[in-house]
Amino acid sequence: MENLIQLTEKDYISKGLHRKCYHHPDDPNKCIKVNYNDGAEEETNREIAYYKHLINRNISWDVLAQYYGPVTTNFGQGHVFELIRDYDGKISTPLEKYLCDEKLTKQYYAALVVSLKALKTALLKDRIITMTIKSKNILFQHLSAEENRLIIIDNIGNSTFIPIANYVGFFAKAKIERTWQRFLSSLIRENQRNPLITKLIDEVNH
Repeated sequence: MENLIQLTEKDYISKGLHRKCYHHPDDPNKCIKVNYNDGAEEETNREIAYYKHLINRNISWDVLAQYYGPVTTNFGQGHVFELIRDYDGKISTPLEKYLCDEKLTKQYYAALVVSLKALKTALLKDRIITMTIKSKNILFQHLSAEENRLIIIDNIGNSTFIPIANYVGFFAKAKIERTWQRFLSSLIRENQRNPLITKLIDEVNH
């Protein structure tokens, strides 16, 4: 019989539209996502199916939190994912914080440009399709004092009825390009009070 993992409110990290995220009580480098509202199951099943598709394709996981499988918890079925931490052990901070705060943008400007370019390159290389790309669903991970990367932690997969882009590289890359440009436009729109963002996005595009 599968072990029941007991989660408590002290394990709680955050919540999205459909799922709550908790620290894995037995592994500090993993988290457990659990559905908490109506409609969550369909969304979760779609995303997990896409994770399995990526696992079968043996992608690099350079820009995506790894998926480790389902578990049973006292809050219902959960799914175990990599918990993204900085080199000092703290949970990495969402990209949106670095873009809405002008001081942080200025401090990490060069690293953000490099990391955003690397994120797009990796998405295209591994043909990773996302529903949308949002800065709140991307963590800016500090691997060391000098080295950083962006990791997508949510909202991946393809909701198309016949997901041809999952299997045909040409269509995958076209879809990723469209989603990426919408993402960059959203960063400018959402951070209008930060005068550095338009310049940053311009550099990412060149």
